[in-house]
Amino acid sequence: MGIESKPPENADLENPRSDDWKPKFKRFFHEWIVTIAVAIVVAFFFRTTVASPRHIPTGSMIPTIKIGEFIFVSMFAYDWHIPFTRKAFAHREDPQHGDIVVFEYPLDPSKDYIKRVIGVPGDTVEVRNKKVILNGEELPTEVMADRAILEDLKPKYNPSHITLLKERIGSVSHYITYLDDHGPTDMPPKIVPPDSFFVMGDNRDDSQDSRYWGYVPREKLLGKAGFIWFSFDQSHPPFLRFNRFFTMLH
Repeated sequence: MGIESKPPENADLENPRSDDWKPKFKRFFHEWIVTIAVAIVVAFFFRTTVASPRHIPTGSMIPTIKIGEFIFVSMFAYDWHIPFTRKAFAHREDPQHGDIVVFEYPLDPSKDYIKRVIGVPGDTVEVRNKKVILNGEELPTEVMADRAILEDLKPKYNPSHITLLKERIGSVSHYITYLDDHGPTDMPPKIVPPDSFFVMGDNRDDSQDSRYWGYVPREKLLGKAGFIWFSFDQSHPPFLRFNRFFTMLH
């Protein structure tokens, strides 16, 4: 009578099957796919409802925001947004004088613009000899002598041909610039209509804003600029503006 031999207990270890790796690989692959998918969903949820990172490629908000800077925009500053969309389902509050807002460009909603709120509904806004007149009163300005603020605006701008001022609107004091070789762009008094806002760039002579294309409707607002989290200057070594990192925007 033959004796049935039993395989050693560690036979599977000594002689692994060639396809034993497949279940482990599938499990590993599945876990990573799920992890990545969840991360993407959370990121899009965060971006559309809490804070949205934005890159600033133009100089219309110089010197407050410089070319090549990256900012975070508070998406819930004015509205509660439907997740994964740009649509708001409830208002929180309205922008105030001096707020820096991000909005859909009224003439082309595929583009997002960033400007400063100068006029709110009911305000009368006028521009005369490069001065902003709000409700009959000229916004206070003071010429600043600190040229170092403008040095990293090269090569697009020549700092010696720029006037730097500090302007006050409401409770906000901020820098603005004028190009000395650019003539004044006057605008007659205009009354800001309901549910609309008059906005301007801080780089007053190099900004396409409400002076040229009109008002920003309330429903076009996306959020309020919060802070600069990264600043890159492609024209000047060492290229990174470390002193601009995590600068709050006002």
